[in-house]
Amino acid sequence: MNGLGHAGAVPRTPPEPPPPALSRYWKRRVAECAATVARFHRITAALPAGPARNWLAEIGKRLDAELDAVARLATVGDSIEPARRRIREQPAKRIAARLDTAAAGFAAAVTQAAEIAEQVAVDPAHSDVNAHLEVLSRQASQLALVPEEPEAEPEQRRWLRRRQA
Repeated sequence: MNGLGHAGAVPRTPPEPPPPALSRYWKRRVAECAATVARFHRITAALPAGPARNWLAEIGKRLDAELDAVARLATVGDSIEPARRRIREQPAKRIAARLDTAAAGFAAAVTQAAEIAEQVAVDPAHSDVNAHLEVLSRQASQLALVPEEPEAEPEQRRWLRRRQA
């Protein structure tokens, strides 16, 4: 026996400590964004099964990834300047501005999702639903706190670009 009471027992490695709690300012910013994304998911869940709901669910996954990026940015901002009410350091202000942009994008996504849900409730086959879905998809892509994987271009398009340059 090795003194631990079990023959051949391997000592456990201690678990990683939880991340430090954010200061009030940064925690509030993340909570506001999280509440908005949660509203988007509630709207999506309220739709009947179908293409609109599937599309919104996919957009919701992108919003979740953006929300994770918001939390990471807030952690960086908090490490630069923990704050209760306002920030003064320029790097922290830059991060706060990015969080403002993300919050506005999340709010716009909720507004579009609400319009889509309204159209689906009134007339599920209405063509305006598809138009709203396309707008929402573009808006979600423009948040872009999380870098997207570059898409491979067809060979012909690269040739045309070189020729135009």
